[in-house]
Amino acid sequence: MRSVREEIKQKKPLQSVGQEAVLSLLRTASFVRRRFEDLIQEYGITFQQFNVLRILRGAGDPLPTMEVADRMIEPEPGITRLIERLRIKGLVERLPDPDDGRRSLCSITDEGRRVLRRLDDPIAVMDDVVLGALNERQLKSLIRLLDKARAAMVP
Repeated sequence: MRSVREEIKQKKPLQSVGQEAVLSLLRTASFVRRRFEDLIQEYGITFQQFNVLRILRGAGDPLPTMEVADRMIEPEPGITRLIERLRIKGLVERLPDPDDGRRSLCSITDEGRRVLRRLDDPIAVMDDVVLGALNERQLKSLIRLLDKARAAMVP
């Protein structure tokens, strides 16, 4: 097992353990994201589009566009364009909000659900693969530590 310093061929010591932890987190996140992006692209959608579809499927009811944006793993400033691309593909539909004519609601279509159903098993396998070196106790510890790190950044 190589350290992040060895992987990035850093000759000088890093400034701090905190810097090493951040670099390790970013590098790991990059590896994980690329694995998922490669898998998801085989189904004709992007990682961000997949995220929107999962949000809409999980919500059950139609959601306002900005609510979708707030729930994304990586917030997307171009959420309206992203949803429009999904609408053009027939995976999402936009409906007028009956309570507020200035906004629209988004919902997943049957075709969007079909795409996600085809991805469910490969994604579950990938979930196990990318962190397969960790046991359940370690995974729970990792989740708790990442939750704690994120909580420290929220105002």
